[in-house]
Amino acid sequence: MTQRQRENAAKYLYDLSKIVFATAVIGKAVAGNDINVLTLALGASMAYLLFWWAHLLDGRKYDAD
Repeated sequence: MTQRQRENAAKYLYDLSKIVFATAVIGKAVAGNDINVLTLALGASMAYLLFWWAHLLDGRKYDAD
């Protein structure tokens, strides 16, 4: 991967993390549906993992490809 591809992949993963968090965690709370602890835990965990993966891609220093 080139550096630009890594940066774009990181941006995509950051956005995906926000979408997962918004739909799985915030969406349930705002809609007033029954809040399932398992859904909240899985949504928050998945959002964190995507954010962490994006952070790893974004933070690495690579030689120019």
